[in-house]
Amino acid sequence: MSERRPGHLPKIIAHRGARALAPENTMSAFIKAADLGARAIEFDVTVSADGVAVLMHDADLDRCSTGTGPVILRSLSELQALDVGSWFHTDFTGERIPTLEQVLELALDRELALNLEIKPALGWEEPTVAAITKTLERVWPKDAPLVVSSFNSLALEQFRAKLADVDLGLLVDAVPDTWVDRMKRFDCVSLHCHAPFVTRERVRDVHDRGYLLHVFTVNDVDQARELFAWGVDAVFTDHPDAFLEAFGNER
Repeated sequence: MSERRPGHLPKIIAHRGARALAPENTMSAFIKAADLGARAIEFDVTVSADGVAVLMHDADLDRCSTGTGPVILRSLSELQALDVGSWFHTDFTGERIPTLEQVLELALDRELALNLEIKPALGWEEPTVAAITKTLERVWPKDAPLVVSSFNSLALEQFRAKLADVDLGLLVDAVPDTWVDRMKRFDCVSLHCHAPFVTRERVRDVHDRGYLLHVFTVNDVDQARELFAWGVDAVFTDHPDAFLEAFGNER
């Protein structure tokens, strides 16, 4: 793909922010990543009970907050009353669940490229996508660097129907035999797959078919060096500090 598009993200993408250094998917994690010099961040977006796009990787609140139960059963005010920092370290006590709008505003201020992963609870694809697209249309400039990805095919389909010009990424663990058909179905520009399933031949095949290859989650610098030698376009890492030191932050 010779044309430079928003889907061409920097080669180092801070996974859920600087996840190894701050609680994932929080403003502190994104600010830390930006302060380290990261030019791209990845994060997960779901929806509150009252239809606000918020950041959370899990369908429930138990692992990364002082709350319990499904995220989608809580209103925004209930979600933002929870502590999502103290589980990581007491230094982050009082950290709150950010809205997508808050993260977009930070990204614009810090000139960050984004990989937004749609993370709907199964069955809640439509309200999740509606909340995300509404926020993007209101806040995010059309020419600002953004890739939207998901494991959820229905979410990708509904997103594409609402925002036809945003670059999409197909998320998989192992790469299925039908990956090209799925990429075409959603008009994706990039394939995002789990590092153990990447080979030199896979990289060549993805590029020969005109797509980008982004790989998750890579936390070993030597492994990343091999992936880049094969031609991988970008990696997601919890350690942007070490990766930026090793590889710089060029696109």
